[in-house]
Amino acid sequence: MKLQKLIIKNFRGLKGEKNIIDFSKSNIIFLIGQNNAGKSSFLRGYEFFVNSSQKAALSDFFNYDINEPIVIEGVFLKEQADETDDELKGKGKSEEPDWVNKWVDADNLVRIRKVWKMHDEAFEKYTFSPQTDSWIMNGFGGMQSLFTKYSPTAISISAMESESSLEDKVNKLIQDDVLKKLREDYPDDFSKLVTGVKDLQKKVLGSDIVSKYNDEINEQFKKVFADLTLKIDPKNDEYIKLEDAFKKNHSVNIRKDGIDRDEVFTQYGHGVIRQALYNFISFLKKTSSGTRKSYIILFEEPELFLHPEAAFRLRKSLYDLAENSPFQILIATHSPLMIDISKPHTSLVRIVKHADESTEAYQVDDDVFRGDEEKKDRIQMINRFNPHICESFYAKNVIIVEGDTEAIVFRDLIGRFYNQYEVYVLNSGTKNNIPFFQEIFTAFHIQHCVIHDSDSRTIPNGNANSAWSLNESIWRNIELSNAKKNGLARRYVHIGNFEVAHDVQLTGKDKPLKAYEYVVTLDQDSDVPCLKILKDLFGDQVILHDKDFVDGL
Repeated sequence: MKLQKLIIKNFRGLKGEKNIIDFSKSNIIFLIGQNNAGKSSFLRGYEFFVNSSQKAALSDFFNYDINEPIVIEGVFLKEQADETDDELKGKGKSEEPDWVNKWVDADNLVRIRKVWKMHDEAFEKYTFSPQTDSWIMNGFGGMQSLFTKYSPTAISISAMESESSLEDKVNKLIQDDVLKKLREDYPDDFSKLVTGVKDLQKKVLGSDIVSKYNDEINEQFKKVFADLTLKIDPKNDEYIKLEDAFKKNHSVNIRKDGIDRDEVFTQYGHGVIRQALYNFISFLKKTSSGTRKSYIILFEEPELFLHPEAAFRLRKSLYDLAENSPFQILIATHSPLMIDISKPHTSLVRIVKHADESTEAYQVDDDVFRGDEEKKDRIQMINRFNPHICESFYAKNVIIVEGDTEAIVFRDLIGRFYNQYEVYVLNSGTKNNIPFFQEIFTAFHIQHCVIHDSDSRTIPNGNANSAWSLNESIWRNIELSNAKKNGLARRYVHIGNFEVAHDVQLTGKDKPLKAYEYVVTLDQDSDVPCLKILKDLFGDQVILHDKDFVDGL
């Protein structure tokens, strides 16, 4: 089954009811946000959820508070192949041939919840019943082995992988893949092997030594329970742990081209180990048939130990790996190199920690610009021209400016006079791009301020100036932002343009240099618009450059 949603409450760095990530429109999700916001807690949370014997340590509870139970919920999409999968019907007491009608809702979803109420104790497991509209203890997949089979297997690529962890994970992947091929491609050989092992098991258990065990055990046992007998018998297991023959049966070695010897992974560092594991997973995609989601890769900071160019290539590879494959991918990243704003925005989730320490995941419901080809083209152009704009996704506050002049001036002033504030100055490249960035930052709840020129109503030939008409679009987006969250956006306007407002000439090819030469002459008490704007932005915020102000110019 495909993981459709993951909902986590009060686990490690995640607090509250709003920690939800949705895979319904994307098979890959990048978790972004500031340090200690809870990104890694999502990765560890899924591993925690699918572990069949997981107990919670005191440190797993948010703020070590056991009065707030850990609740992790997985919403799974029933895929077409699931209905014909006999393993999902269960066996023995847990057999449910009618599980589809019983546990799958009208949207084709199955909801599983686990609750940890005390440290060092087992969890409680529930399944949501569409028939009764309530949570049922255990429910579908009551046997943990069955739950483990239908939930995508977690493959963790940690920040600091070791050689031993690499071998453990590679062996697990090989074991799963080999056993699947044995059962599907060589059913007769597999059946003969199982029968042969069972026959051998019966011979061993029928031997004198086992008979002696049974006799000696019962000699004392019957003195207490005279009417009972203990007997060692073979397990009635369909596959009799045949997979144990494939466990930890492979090692991973590395060689330098041209040198005939195995070398030690540690001399090449964690980057090589992580890349080796990722490449092995990529290889499995090529050898796997079908798109049924069997694995979820939990990748922690994939950009670590990589040259920027290699990070770009890895980002593309990750998007490719998630499509038409058995893999879903969940990534925690601190690198703007991993963000591609030209991709559907459902693949980005921004994790925010609020002042009360509650956390919230912001994920756009759909592509912000779906159906608008002009804006899609603009995204592609911006992304290729300046990929470093994605640094703004990690900022607490963003100032959007029109071009190089304003970027140079405001970065210098903030660096000298307001460096205690966490703010990123984003050069949008042109006034035309500002509405695009406003919509993006609003969608991800990033606090932002726009500083732009008012421009003139007409151009020299008397025709309407398109730059003037953008003033209204920008203000409309400010209002939409603040309707979503009060104080999310502000606007400041240079009357005419930056040069006119500051009574300075900054023309020609060396305009950026002239802007720098101008700004370094300013001190904090200079009576100029750019400093008035910053004093207001970081102060009382009383300046109001709204629609009425601009229309009155």
